[in-house]
Amino acid sequence: MPLSHKQLKAMEQKREKILEQAILLFAEQGYESTTIAKVAKAAGVSFGSVFTYFENKDQLFFHAVTEPLEKQYREAMLDFNPEAEDLLTEIKSMIDKHITIFIEMRTYLQLVVQVIGQHTKFPEPFKVLDEFSLEFISKLQEIIRNGQKSGVLEESDEDLTATAYLGFLLGIRLTFTDYAVSRVREKFKIPAFQLLYPKR
Repeated sequence: MPLSHKQLKAMEQKREKILEQAILLFAEQGYESTTIAKVAKAAGVSFGSVFTYFENKDQLFFHAVTEPLEKQYREAMLDFNPEAEDLLTEIKSMIDKHITIFIEMRTYLQLVVQVIGQHTKFPEPFKVLDEFSLEFISKLQEIIRNGQKSGVLEESDEDLTATAYLGFLLGIRLTFTDYAVSRVREKFKIPAFQLLYPKR
């Protein structure tokens, strides 16, 4: 007998709760210290329920790393137009969006750092992150290149410039506490903009 809409919705909500708690635990305690039992307890579900949605701990970790990227951050991170008519305004708007996004993703970035730092241990989630990073940097290079052509930005190595910009975004969120980053949020826009070599 097929499941009702109500039952399917309840299952979806339970899966989301499990994944939400897994993200928090993996971020705070690391992969090794996080167990399925801890995730189940934090999510308020039975130990066996976790395996209804995730085959094993590796799969749970994979989804904890990749689902927030696909569902929350990918579209927002790539939401800028390298072909915009007013590139200066577009670049400033892009920076504002990116800083806002990165400020909100501190817990998730702790997961990202784990994967990047141990990429041979986590090849599957690393591959997803690496592919997105290349996509993001490629689009950044395009807006930098067009900014240079239009005279908005100084000439620079667009690959290094785009990579430095991404590094800056990662760094501000991983370096500052929630309280500190919220207080100086607006000030981050200036060095982010300067990294793109604006015309003086």
